[in-house]
Amino acid sequence: MLAEIRGRLKHKIPGKVWIEAGPFTLEVSVPFTLVEELPPVGEEVRLPVCLWVQEGVPELYGFPDQASRETFLLLASLSGVGPRLALNILAFFRPEALEEAVAAEDLEALSRVPGIGPRRAERLCVELRGKLGLKRRPRAEVPHFREALEALKNLGFPATEAEEVLHRVYTGQEDLQELLRKALREFSPP
Repeated sequence: MLAEIRGRLKHKIPGKVWIEAGPFTLEVSVPFTLVEELPPVGEEVRLPVCLWVQEGVPELYGFPDQASRETFLLLASLSGVGPRLALNILAFFRPEALEEAVAAEDLEALSRVPGIGPRRAERLCVELRGKLGLKRRPRAEVPHFREALEALKNLGFPATEAEEVLHRVYTGQEDLQELLRKALREFSPP
């Protein structure tokens, strides 16, 4: 099993790099954000990699560090994810940030990844929380939940009442504006 490649960077485009290692030039799929972090073409690079064989076709995937490689293997093993979507996720989240989003059940952030909608984001949270041994964080720790709470307090609503209303209307799929709209409807007389 290949674990790392070291060689001369021959070519790079978003999502792919070609590395000359000995007499071979290897094509490696990488998170599109990694290309910006790599040295200029012609310089030496070292990448943790993973060889993935799907339907008899081998593909190499490369990562900025070992933690990203481990996260890729975990993500790609989940049902309905696979290596391409796992790579997309790693383009948007470093491993620590992904754990944070999963623990906070930040469906909005996860849904920004192409190929992940609200339902898949919710399923990812459930599956990853179990595999990573994470505990579900209270809603009050979700960034836009906190922002909505602060906004309501700034508008003069009592903190405890504002928090109760937010807990009642929050589903995890709203952005900040929608969450505030829902909360303000609850405060409005019928």
